[in-house]
Amino acid sequence: MELEQKIDVKQALRVFNRVTQEGKKTDDGWQFHGLTASTDFDGYTVFLRTNRVELTIFFHNKFKVDCSNALDLDEFVELLKKLDPD
Repeated sequence: MELEQKIDVKQALRVFNRVTQEGKKTDDGWQFHGLTASTDFDGYTVFLRTNRVELTIFFHNKFKVDCSNALDLDEFVELLKKLDPD
């Protein structure tokens, strides 16, 4: 299975909104339950990351995942599900 197939972009965007609304603002973005959320300069690209995984969501829901192994990605996906159980 491709790593990217594990990502639900709509769920990730809902989690991004939750992190930015409920999280603590820092120099790196907003932090909430081990996730950091941030955007690029124009707001069209958003980032969700942990210490081991970074998800970049581009315009039109295109995305890229940077991680070193599938276990890290599985933990990241479980965290997204925990923060957005629907």
